[in-house]
Amino acid sequence: MKELEAALAAHVIWMSELRQAIVNAATTPGAECVRADDKCPFGRWLYGPTLSLEERATEYYREVRALHAEFHQVGARVLELAAQGKVFEAYRILYGEYLTMSGRLALAIRAWQKALQHTD
Repeated sequence: MKELEAALAAHVIWMSELRQAIVNAATTPGAECVRADDKCPFGRWLYGPTLSLEERATEYYREVRALHAEFHQVGARVLELAAQGKVFEAYRILYGEYLTMSGRLALAIRAWQKALQHTD
């Protein structure tokens, strides 16, 4: 599915945007906006009507949805710390927990892609 590939690309870009947000804390989107995992293009697709009930019942879907939500939570925490001027802590989470979370999400998306290729 092209949406899964687009999600991988978008989340790589988002890490660089979070890094820039730490520098420009005053001009970044609010953490609450980022915390909502159904507002980004991938989240809208993930929660939207495109996927069938059968696709939503898979372990791949459930895992990606849970990791995607956690990914947004951690990103929001980075923004909160940046907005509070806690630059060191924001970078620590960005290059620690966030990077790990991003990798876990990417692996889950790749596994889902592979499973879908075997069903085509």
